[in-house]
Amino acid sequence: MRLLVEVNSVVAGAADAEAVSGHILHRLRETTHFAYASIYRLNPEERLLQCVAENGCLRLEANRNLSLDGPGAVPHAARTAEAIYVPDVTRVSQQPIGGDPTIQSEYAVPLLIGPTVLGVLDIESDQLGGIRAVTRKLVDQVASQVAIALERSNLSRKLRVSEERFRSIFEQGHIGVGVLDLGGNIVATNPALAQLVGYEPHELHGRHYSQFIHPEDREVCLERGKQLIESPAAALTEERRLRHKSGEVVWGMATVSLIRDHAGKPLHVLVLVHDSTQRKKVEAEWTQLRAQLAHFQKMEAMGTLTGGIVHDFNNLLGVIRGYISLTRLRLRRDDPMQEPIGMIEQSAERAAELTRQLLQFARRETHKVESLDLDEVVRRVLKIVSQTFDRRIHIETRLTKDLSWIEGDPGQLELAILNMCINARDAMPEGGTLALETSVVTLTREDLPPTATCSPGEYVRLAIKDTGMGMDSQVLKRAFEPFFTTKEAGQGSGLGLAMVHGIVNNHGGFVRADSSPGQGSEFSVFLPAATLREERPAETPRAIAEHGVGTVLVVDDEPFMRAFAEDALKELGYQVFSAEDGGRACEIFATRSAQIDYVLLDMIMPGLSWRETFRKLRSINPKTKVILSSGYAGGTEVREALEVGAEAFLGKPYPVEALANILKKPRAGSKDSPDPNASAP
Repeated sequence: MRLLVEVNSVVAGAADAEAVSGHILHRLRETTHFAYASIYRLNPEERLLQCVAENGCLRLEANRNLSLDGPGAVPHAARTAEAIYVPDVTRVSQQPIGGDPTIQSEYAVPLLIGPTVLGVLDIESDQLGGIRAVTRKLVDQVASQVAIALERSNLSRKLRVSEERFRSIFEQGHIGVGVLDLGGNIVATNPALAQLVGYEPHELHGRHYSQFIHPEDREVCLERGKQLIESPAAALTEERRLRHKSGEVVWGMATVSLIRDHAGKPLHVLVLVHDSTQRKKVEAEWTQLRAQLAHFQKMEAMGTLTGGIVHDFNNLLGVIRGYISLTRLRLRRDDPMQEPIGMIEQSAERAAELTRQLLQFARRETHKVESLDLDEVVRRVLKIVSQTFDRRIHIETRLTKDLSWIEGDPGQLELAILNMCINARDAMPEGGTLALETSVVTLTREDLPPTATCSPGEYVRLAIKDTGMGMDSQVLKRAFEPFFTTKEAGQGSGLGLAMVHGIVNNHGGFVRADSSPGQGSEFSVFLPAATLREERPAETPRAIAEHGVGTVLVVDDEPFMRAFAEDALKELGYQVFSAEDGGRACEIFATRSAQIDYVLLDMIMPGLSWRETFRKLRSINPKTKVILSSGYAGGTEVREALEVGAEAFLGKPYPVEALANILKKPRAGSKDSPDPNASAP
């Protein structure tokens, strides 16, 4: 009884069974005088019995862990959950654990909590039948106390593991965790939540959570929190804007729930916050990308539409310009109608120039770089600007006079200058002054922008100034960003200045912008000066329409354009056949190929393509001279046509003189052949 009282006292005050098991075994052996006593803990996952305490002769390390499925009294007691007494170990298969020859009897008792086996208490004696029934009852009682100690030890271990796991999740997790009292004051936070709002965890303790909510969301959050405490709702989840210590806005997906006691009464508020700032940024970027994609698709559709319009418009202009030139040829040189007809022809030429600019916009091909005078480019843009801008905008120019030579693409540069002029116009809705100035400057390394990849040296500078509303520093900083615009929806795409920046960069230069609210803006374009300046060609007199002889087959689906070509060729002395498409042209050519000297073939027609028509004509007569004509054909197509054997290319609209001269030109590929990128003369 004294032993049981002592064991009970030791077990009651211990959280770790292994720490007291040795003392229990020692007192048990002192009382019963057994040779050896041990306690095994069962590990059911590994089906292993692990020795956690022993008293008496020390056993080998190999005998400290026993297989649950192995021989012996200890595994048997664990498997069957029943005590086993072996009065004479020499007469049964149950041998003692250590194989000690002095051991004569053994008693193994399972450590049970209900039906669950936690381990085994094993007693060994050096006497035959040395463990009496009354002693075995004592061992049974001690075993029940040890089982309680093991159960408590297991629960304590699980609790420690759970606490450590919770602490690890709480402190090292990526999800912010906060515990609030029912008044909304912060009781505890983990580092993730503190980091989300830019604080250390101890800086948040005791402060009201609303201090970290964005002011615009604060009232709604307070109301939601009040509703959560007063209603039986399990939790609420919503995305909130939080206020960072730096003042920046961060986004958090918050799940708020109540921590209740055993009676269901609310004790605390648990807040789990996932940082969704990056996701919101990605969503914003996706929204912007979708808008950009839609814009690009619209621009692509506009390019296709522009190409179609240019084609049709050039056909109309071809008829107008062609018949004007034909009428001029038929009039005497001193006829009073020559002057008004000349004015009409000049207007048609200007319209053709506009369509060429539209065509350049619609094409997607490598642009030709040539030596050019920037002043001439500016003058061509000014022709458009002066005719289309509000008359309340006064235009001033100060050009360098033959010193502004650069290497570049005139079409691209015209587009860039026109975009800057349009921006200046939009900044002066009530009128003002638009000034364009060119000069030659020498820049040192210090004069170049830090991000510029160009080198110091001589540059041609174009400054475009306006007296408009100007821009503040924040707008100026983003002025060249694609799709950034301060204009209302539908009034601008935000691509103009981005396009300017790209074009100037491609030319090896850079753009500098200066502006302030109410003081207007100045955009300065710096382009590397050309090392060799070409002499400006003198104006050539109007070409003379040379007459000729021969037969021409005109192939064009536009009836008015076909009619003009027929009349012009007859006026020049040629015989003419005509066809409205490639199929009809091949039929005529098949029967009259010996008579036909030239084929004037439009490149854009229904039915057979120009390629198929060209191949069929050549299959009939390999020496056929084919002149291609189009109001909308990319340089790539023209080069392809010339490479496969076409004589020349004649761009629409064209006057009679151009048609006459191209029939007299040598074959394409010689030094006098026309430039495939050039329009009609």
